[in-house]
Amino acid sequence: MDRRHFIGLGGAAALFGASAAEAAVAVAERSGRALSDFGVIANGEADQTSALQKAIDALAEAGQPILVPAGSYRVSGVQLPARATLIGTSGLSVIVAPPGRPAFECVGKESVTLRGLSFVNQGLVARECRNLTVAECEVLSSDGDGLYCGGSGLLVTGNRASSCAKAAIWVEGDGLVTNNLVSGRGRFGLRIGNAWRLGTVSVIANSIDGTSVGIGVSSAEQGYAMITMNLIAGAREGGIRALDGETIIGKDLTRGGSEAFRNLAIAANVSM
Repeated sequence: MDRRHFIGLGGAAALFGASAAEAAVAVAERSGRALSDFGVIANGEADQTSALQKAIDALAEAGQPILVPAGSYRVSGVQLPARATLIGTSGLSVIVAPPGRPAFECVGKESVTLRGLSFVNQGLVARECRNLTVAECEVLSSDGDGLYCGGSGLLVTGNRASSCAKAAIWVEGDGLVTNNLVSGRGRFGLRIGNAWRLGTVSVIANSIDGTSVGIGVSSAEQGYAMITMNLIAGAREGGIRALDGETIIGKDLTRGGSEAFRNLAIAANVSM
């Protein structure tokens, strides 16, 4: 798996000892281009989709990171191009999407990174992407899913999500899902795979509290999942449950029985 979190940082590669936000600031200052140069306005009531799309396209094409300053931004369906790197200030750079629409969409692209962004409603729908990184982001609430990540070379780590009605984090494909914190009522804390493909995925050391099902995992035979060392509390319908499409099947796999699914390795999880 390609786990380079800083694709597109160019000259900032030497700043790996600094934080991602510091590296982005350094590059943005050298380039002299900020979101405001493209007409993006923070904390306004007006939709910023068109201006933000223009900024992302131009900066990604130039190989520069997109630094999202503190503030709130109303957007809907912004398309992320290949090698786009968006970096916000954790808890302060807030992207607000309308109900039923994601803030960002990405289809068939490679080396896209989201880091340090907060979302109201669904933050991302990414399908068939390669080397996608979503790290240290936050979903404050969503009327549907929180983050949907599909493809290969996926790294979904260090994110927080609360009060997502469907799945807080849904991963379809090949990659690593680790150190995410999910809380609040919703159907799934994590959802892994889809009706026809599980993917080859490791789900390790996540913390989930209060969802109906802690981790829902596809029973499709195409792929393999290792699910281990996750802490799940208050899951009313079970800590880890197998899915046939949308239907929960079998018993709570934190209590045993995963041997019935030859493509699942489930061990050392705690469900309370």
